Amino acid sequence: MHGIYAAWAITLPVEMLTWLATSALRQAVFGMRVLYGVLRFAHLATMAGFLGLLLAMELRGLGLLAPGALAPARPVLGRVLNACFWCAVCTGVALFLYDPLGSGLHTMFLPKLVLLALGYGFARARRGIPPRLAAWLSLALWLLVIGASTWNRVERPVQINAALRASSLGRL
Repeated sequence: MHGIYAAWAITLPVEMLTWLATSALRQAVFGMRVLYGVLRFAHLATMAGFLGLLLAMELRGLGLLAPGALAPARPVLGRVLNACFWCAVCTGVALFLYDPLGSGLHTMFLPKLVLLALGYGFARARRGIPPRLAAWLSLALWLLVIGASTWNRVERPVQINAALRASSLGRL
């Protein structure tokens, strides 16, 4: 179903989202608002930790920190950065599975996933790129992920009837 939030949106197939929304596990946990709150908090906290640590580490690449300034803490910061990233990914998947129709039909859901994959891929393959350029590209990609997430969170349906039909499919 296209066009609930924007006419040009490309979304995941409604049939797949409906199947996920009507699964026994999703039906069992959907009403647990505390679970949703804990997942959302954990997602936001780990995303904030990830972005904060990424910025701290990229300051060196931007030339705003001395080259050896983070050297003693770099291994620990790297492990915490990775833990924050994977916790954010896992809680993001859990939030999606908690409400697949509410998440998967947003305009920027698929672009956010593409940006996330690009950011992860770039982090794995940035060797050989000048440090300043690599730092700017990394920060730009991750800020775009945050921007897409924000867009999705504040987006309201343009076509209310289409949104109601899609959400009623999830209540079968």
